Amino acid sequence: MNNKYPVEIDGITGEVETLPPSKGKRYRCKLETMADVKAEMAKVYRESRSDIIDPVTGTKLIWMLQSVARVIEGSDFEKRLDVLEKRS
Repeated sequence: MNNKYPVEIDGITGEVETLPPSKGKRYRCKLETMADVKAEMAKVYRESRSDIIDPVTGTKLIWMLQSVARVIEGSDFEKRLDVLEKRS
């Protein structure tokens, strides 16, 4: 059998089942500040414009990055508010 994908043998029937191809490596990037998110958004935009990634996928990634940005913004606001409340 010549198969480029991994296989699994069913323990009950003994049949060989092809497993789906494994996903790519885990992507890591720093997303701790608004500047980090901005840089990642720009990267996704450039990759989408260059047809490195599908525009539909790029849109989904940008949407997720906007959500991360809102969380960072809320967290920063909360920190600033704590500082002001402690001054009073």
